[in-house]
Amino acid sequence: MSGATTTDDGSDTLDTEDAPPASLVSRAILWLVFAILYAYPLFEGISNLIALPAVYQAGGAGGAVPWYLLIIGVAAPVILYAGALLLGRGRELFPRALMLAAGLAATNAMFLSVVQWAQLVQPALK
Repeated sequence: MSGATTTDDGSDTLDTEDAPPASLVSRAILWLVFAILYAYPLFEGISNLIALPAVYQAGGAGGAVPWYLLIIGVAAPVILYAGALLLGRGRELFPRALMLAAGLAATNAMFLSVVQWAQLVQPALK
């Protein structure tokens, strides 16, 4: 068995050498792939921030725009992506990918929650 060593008492143990750290290229590819995936919720948040006030104004409820929800929709993808990158710093590639995936899931769940909350608090537009 390669990678196995025999101890003084005759039992075999596996060598527990640390895996080589992920290369800069593989980390950059991971960051880029997840940046593209995080870009869609960010685009949704920005488009809502731009278009929704006009919809409210056209419906006669220009003063009832939920600005805090629109700002959360823009800030959440950026904050969660940066947080996942910071938490994944110094870890192997797979745990980094898991943290970025968890942040992406949280971003999308938060976006859907914000959309649902906006539907509950918005006035009826006719």
